[in-house]
Amino acid sequence: RWHVLRETKMGAGEGLASLALPEDVQGDLDAGHLLHAGLMDLATGWAIALVPGYGAQNLWVPVSYGRVAVYAPLPAQVKSWVRLSEGQASDGFARFDVTICDEDGKVLVEVNDFEMKRLEGGFAAAAPLDAREVLFDQDAADERPTSPAEERLAYLVSQGIRAAEGPQALRRAMALGRSQVLVSSVPLDQLIAQADQPTHDGPKQGQTFERTDLDDSFVAPRNGIEERLAQMWENLLGVSPVGVEDSFFDLGGHSLIAVRLFASVKREFKVEFPISVLFEAPTIAKCAALIAAETGEVAALGAADITDATPVKKFDYLVPLNQSSQNAAAPLFIIAGMFGNVLNLRHLAMPFSKERRVFGVQARGLIGDMAPHTDVKEAAADYLAEIRAVQPEGPYVLSGYSGGGITAYEMAQQLRDMGHEVAVLALLDTPLPVRPSLTRKDKALIKLHELRRKGPGFLVEWARNRIAWELRDRSAPQDQATHGPGAEFNNHKIEQAFLTAVGQYKTRTWDGPLTLFRPPLDHHYQVSQGGWVSAEREYVFEDNEWRQYAPHMDVIEVPGDHVSMVLAPSVTVLAQELREVIATALAADAPSDIGRATAAQ
Repeated sequence: RWHVLRETKMGAGEGLASLALPEDVQGDLDAGHLLHAGLMDLATGWAIALVPGYGAQNLWVPVSYGRVAVYAPLPAQVKSWVRLSEGQASDGFARFDVTICDEDGKVLVEVNDFEMKRLEGGFAAAAPLDAREVLFDQDAADERPTSPAEERLAYLVSQGIRAAEGPQALRRAMALGRSQVLVSSVPLDQLIAQADQPTHDGPKQGQTFERTDLDDSFVAPRNGIEERLAQMWENLLGVSPVGVEDSFFDLGGHSLIAVRLFASVKREFKVEFPISVLFEAPTIAKCAALIAAETGEVAALGAADITDATPVKKFDYLVPLNQSSQNAAAPLFIIAGMFGNVLNLRHLAMPFSKERRVFGVQARGLIGDMAPHTDVKEAAADYLAEIRAVQPEGPYVLSGYSGGGITAYEMAQQLRDMGHEVAVLALLDTPLPVRPSLTRKDKALIKLHELRRKGPGFLVEWARNRIAWELRDRSAPQDQATHGPGAEFNNHKIEQAFLTAVGQYKTRTWDGPLTLFRPPLDHHYQVSQGGWVSAEREYVFEDNEWRQYAPHMDVIEVPGDHVSMVLAPSVTVLAQELREVIATALAADAPSDIGRATAAQ
């Protein structure tokens, strides 16, 4: 109900947004919601970035309305015009005036002096943590109770070293001159004893959501494999009991829990699966069937599970991100970003479930011992071999998130060289393979800007940051290996391979269709020759500098930033815009699209 933002535009001290309730919840209005909470909340608070000095690392919360005038109920679609009346990020508060109107411009609600306040310390507050404040993953930042294992880990984190204490502790540890140093705020014997405590014996001490909605949809475990899996899910997800037909994602599962789940599966059943298998087998019943097929224990499954035991076609790279049955439509293929993980792309795939299948393409070596690709052309060729096993003929619909767009670009080139049609090539805020470095003059202008804004304190801050960077660079491990295959992502290895690959990639000209989806431009520093630099110290270009290689490209601006544009709620706009691009591109070739896709099955 809060996934309502459709389009945003920012100006000088003001912003304009289009908002719409999803179709499946518009019945709320008929039920008597005069000021729908989702619409009202986002219509007033979406433009916090207007505050001078605002940064995404700060947490702002609504405090009060000065005056609210309601002239008519809110319909399913509204416009929100937000004006910043006063506020500085350094002062910790901001006030806005907001006008909400319908699609025809009729004023529905007027809000004066809507106040928001920055929480003291933002997300980096130095105050001691309470275990209840500890979150393990962005996707987990909701009201889901933690499991006993997470609760114990949260307690240890809450007792840990605070950010302000870390640099000093690191310097003291390095000064010892020893090859290995353990730093802990908890006595080591207590830490070891707590880590050795079983998580499944005896009554659960932590908070657990005791499931009460045991209706006809609940199916209890029916065999030993399902019972052991259910125990793992209950422990990690904090839900009890878990039915064998419950979806991992519906119960609050996210990437960090998935990693721990499959590490447990490997220890318990001696089989290894990539965590992306959760897209194909998101329930205990389907996971149990895969385990039984791998271990040869199919006979241990009940008669009702025989259909689940049917082997799923395995791919090294392709991951079905939705369970769409629309096999007649050309699938959408999305290449994962620099770190090769497709789990964050699930949010983008789900809105397409009723119209086409969506496959993520994950990196080689993400989990396990396989060496990742270090050549963009080689990676593109390997990915295309699996894609063409699903769809032998075009037209193809390709996309790539962030750095994955570079590989998608090369895949389009290779498909064209083979004589296949690429109907859609969509880059999701993809940079050039090698971005231009800041000139010495522009670096000086940025420092001068910061000095004017922060005063002499900027020099102290710069020196402190420089020292911290030097310490991190010298102490960074040369090889961040995993804690055993299947237990962790090989992020460092994937990142290094990606940087090697794009660093030597030669970008060819593309005269076909190309659409760049990107968030609003971050004009943070004005530098020489009228240019702009973002807060991340990178040059800002309207087309991410792709138009020099793809002269026929289109640019579509979507809400959010580089990360949040593919996550809820911003992803709703991205999905709709991408849907329209695909529909337009395939419209002229609709009969052959259906025929070719059907023949590919």
